[in-house]
Amino acid sequence: MKNPNYYSFGDTTTDIPSNVHYQLHNHDDYEILLFMEGDARYVVEEKSYTLEPCDIIIIRKHEMHRIYHNSDTRYRRVVLMVDPEFFRQNNCTDYEAQFIKAPAGTDNKINASLVRSSGLYDAFLRYKKYSQDGIVDAGSPILKATIVEILYLINKITGFSASDLTNSPVKDVIYYLNNKYAEDLTLDMLEEKFFLSKYYLCRAFRKATGLTVHEYICRKRLTRARELRAEGYSLSESAMMVGFHDYSSFYRAYLKEYGKPPRSDMA
Repeated sequence: MKNPNYYSFGDTTTDIPSNVHYQLHNHDDYEILLFMEGDARYVVEEKSYTLEPCDIIIIRKHEMHRIYHNSDTRYRRVVLMVDPEFFRQNNCTDYEAQFIKAPAGTDNKINASLVRSSGLYDAFLRYKKYSQDGIVDAGSPILKATIVEILYLINKITGFSASDLTNSPVKDVIYYLNNKYAEDLTLDMLEEKFFLSKYYLCRAFRKATGLTVHEYICRKRLTRARELRAEGYSLSESAMMVGFHDYSSFYRAYLKEYGKPPRSDMA
């Protein structure tokens, strides 16, 4: 997301949601999702969270995540996307701490009771009211001030909810892949390590994430390669460090995932 205001706010309803349209993905922005209606759980890295109306899910930069619908019950959510640059442009860098200090896959869910008691729910309602009062420009000071308030309130939260996923074999595999994605990994090796049939693992992994094991590893590698490039490493160095055996395989994977060659996107 690159726009002059460095954030976007949306309220979406889907009458008959389908998991086919929701895959595990990540992005460069921070996502704050206010769940309003539906029958679903949210997956972040190897964690899974049951959702109740008014729960908030926080997705940090590059965390793999997706929603998983348990049924075709109508789904409604409000999403605030914030570019990290927003904090600098609006002189509120202290409020970014909650988004950069927690390790990936931790402190992602704020339960509904805390959302209400903390004032977060009211702040979301105020944003909607202000935006419907004829203020259509997202750059309006009152709308930006409300976004800053939401970020301030999130930064004050300490009581995050624990994951519901405790003994899932897929959880253990994802955790392993998150730490070993730069190594040579095969289904045969995972089958032996986790005592799971690779055919069962492929089905269970795809059901949980919407991706194959290979696609998941590739996305983790590409995400880390982009981070390394931003840290000053060359494209070739970044590709090798995350597990690609040669630049051509990195190039093909990058082009397939992002629709553009790495040199034009990671200059």
